[in-house]
Amino acid sequence: MAERWPSPIATATTVLRITYAELVTVVVTSLLATVASLPLVTVGPAILAAVDVVTTVVTRRDTGAPPTERERARLFARAFRRNVRAGLPFGLLVVAVGGLTAFYYVVGVTRERGGVLLLSLVGGYGVVCALAVTYRVGSVRARVSPPPSTVDALRMAGRSFTAYTSYTILWLCAVAALLVTASVVPVASPALFGVLAVGEVVTFEAVMGDGAAAVAPSTGVDGEP
Repeated sequence: MAERWPSPIATATTVLRITYAELVTVVVTSLLATVASLPLVTVGPAILAAVDVVTTVVTRRDTGAPPTERERARLFARAFRRNVRAGLPFGLLVVAVGGLTAFYYVVGVTRERGGVLLLSLVGGYGVVCALAVTYRVGSVRARVSPPPSTVDALRMAGRSFTAYTSYTILWLCAVAALLVTASVVPVASPALFGVLAVGEVVTFEAVMGDGAAAVAPSTGVDGEP
């Protein structure tokens, strides 16, 4: 765990650096995760696989050098197969919460019911939390060898979230902002999986590792001094 309080500024700048340095990884991973999520319930395994690929590429774990696009695709396919069973419960959670939120929103708008719209707002928070938990479980399974079970990974994820509560709240706000951006600017939505994965990798390192800035040197982009 990081000895110092995680720096939101270092986190944001490192995410931007890595996204720029690994833009190909972000794009390829996002497209593959989007395709893998088409059955909807597989969005969980797709997220876990996306985090696994970004973690592997950014840290150069098991690669030693930047992989080619084909190698990135192979990394994703292997990670997806490895995380199918562990990710399905989270996929069901995201789909269920997202479906209820959409239902409440449609009903609230069409029938002009403020109470129902309020429920859709609460559901929106639920979607953000469900996605954040799924991405964090992906980080845990990507970094712990052998990958822990779904229950153990969820417990580890919970401990990481409660280690620095205010930092976790900022991360949840960032996830919400990215979701809103993707909904307002549809052209940006295909990159959502990859950008969130980069943010998760950096955030996890900030909370449980050597700090957010420690991730940047592995990308070939200078980190914070």
